[in-house]
Amino acid sequence: MRIRHSRAARTAVRSLLLPLAVGGLLAVSAPPAAAHTELNGSDPANDAVLDAVPRTVTLTFSDPMSQAYAQLAVTGPDGAALGDGAPAVAGREVTLSLKEARTAGRYTVGYRVVSADGHPVSGTSAFTVRPAPTAPSAAATPATPSGTIPPATTPSGPAGSPRPTGTSASPSPTASLSRTAVASGERAVTSLKAIGIGFGIGLVGMATAMVVTIRRRRRSADDAGR
Repeated sequence: MRIRHSRAARTAVRSLLLPLAVGGLLAVSAPPAAAHTELNGSDPANDAVLDAVPRTVTLTFSDPMSQAYAQLAVTGPDGAALGDGAPAVAGREVTLSLKEARTAGRYTVGYRVVSADGHPVSGTSAFTVRPAPTAPSAAATPATPSGTIPPATTPSGPAGSPRPTGTSASPSPTASLSRTAVASGERAVTSLKAIGIGFGIGLVGMATAMVVTIRRRRRSADDAGR
């Protein structure tokens, strides 16, 4: 009876020691678990404010990426996808070309990659595009400075109606003012000419009177000397 009990005890001890030994060997020989991949940075940076939509978006991860398992997408404020083709992988960087866009608002960058330990990693980044500055409307009528003459306007009539023949169009205000200015200038020139002629005649008369006076005095002097 004692022999049977001792054999059973030895068998139980052996059955417990074997799994413990195998577990210890596996714990010693197993490699350390790889860490998950992380997003280190983006271009444009997260929450950046830009004047225009960039041509590309680049994400930089902590581990090299695989072309087969790298997914990258950019969505505009209206929900439209802006990706132009598949993303390109270069080491730890994943780059996506974007279509041309001019809509202002918030753009979302979504990614999904596979880490070195085989686990999928996903996340988002974003940037904002400012509204473009508003240009003055081309249809706005510029204010006319004071003291200037507004351009002449042509009276409107029925579309397609021919102009009556044999009648002259009424002169524009600008043309009338031009003719008035020309006439005033001509009158001013004529007046100046008349004044000049009168002044010249006066000078000639004065000179003639002086010559006559000098001659008379000489004659008087000669007569007195005789």
